[in-house]
Amino acid sequence: MPTRQKVILFLPLLLIIVPFLLWPVAFGLFASLTNYAPLVHHLRLVGLANYQTVVNDPQFRASAVNNLTFTLASVSAEMVIGIAVAYALRTPFRGRSLIRIILLAPWLVSPIANGVMWHFLFSSQTGLLNYWLSWFGMIDYPSPLGTSGLALPTAIFTEVWRNAPLVSFLLLPGLLAIPADLWEQATLDGASLLIRIRDVVLPQLRLLLLTVALLMIGNALGEFDTILILTGGGPGTQTFMPGLYSFQQAFRINNWPLGATSAWLIVFELLLIVLVYLRLTRIRAEG
Repeated sequence: MPTRQKVILFLPLLLIIVPFLLWPVAFGLFASLTNYAPLVHHLRLVGLANYQTVVNDPQFRASAVNNLTFTLASVSAEMVIGIAVAYALRTPFRGRSLIRIILLAPWLVSPIANGVMWHFLFSSQTGLLNYWLSWFGMIDYPSPLGTSGLALPTAIFTEVWRNAPLVSFLLLPGLLAIPADLWEQATLDGASLLIRIRDVVLPQLRLLLLTVALLMIGNALGEFDTILILTGGGPGTQTFMPGLYSFQQAFRINNWPLGATSAWLIVFELLLIVLVYLRLTRIRAEG
């Protein structure tokens, strides 16, 4: 294909990617290395000073710890539940297609709507939890979203509720592609469910599992909108995330450089995970 035709074919894509993706990314990186703000008259480079300020901020450190806990717990639960559900749907039965569609419904709910829904359901005044407890004559309990020690596990629960069905949806085609003779051999050997998953599922779906886990990790590390609606980062800083820190610095405190810097720290985390993923897939391909 001539070069001119290639340029013409890729031009619509470039018109979308450059102004709406590449330019904001480049501008954010530039802002993180300067003192840029809309009302700043004397722009100057500050090097890595913004990064040092963010990393030394106790609030950002707390958000990083929360984000690590949130990511490890939610992704682990999503993968385990996703594998279990996909395994249960492996064998054809009446209504399986309908169940697959219903299971995917939580993921189709937008993150904002997800936060609004669970915020309402967990509310101490209008939530279903206290409604059910009232049937047994029990007193009203405060919302777990505002209770110390319960807010982060509750946020993790809502994340797992939304993404675990997606994991099962992505893994099911891989399970269906596993040769039938492997399942038959495991059955003849009298292998238990856990042994079947260890000896049949994991070796056959290692690359797919790694890919899906990477998607879930990236989604969890960048978590923002659901937490913003669900808890606002509270109580205290128990559900405060780096995405909320970036939002707070840029749009509430109007400190654009620190907002862009904290956002780029999230990007660096994702890039590191991508590099690890590429390394593991290369080892897998060479092996």
